[in-house]
Amino acid sequence: MGTMNPDTFQRRKAAAKHWDTHSIDEADGEVVNVEVQTPLSTVLSIHVEAAQYTRLKRLAKERNLPVNSMAEAILAETLDQG
Repeated sequence: MGTMNPDTFQRRKAAAKHWDTHSIDEADGEVVNVEVQTPLSTVLSIHVEAAQYTRLKRLAKERNLPVNSMAEAILAETLDQG
């Protein structure tokens, strides 16, 4: 998943909540062009030391994010810094 910062996570969460309670039939015939790039995401499994995981969990809790989303945000930010 390219860059998954906390703002992106919150927007996706809001969109998912919206579509949980709305139907595509409610779109009033509005035509929307959508471009989908594939793959949308890739799963990456890593091993971290217990102390690093504890720090990651603390940061995630402070930002009210799941641990995986916090790890994704940190990775994306680090990669964007080049």
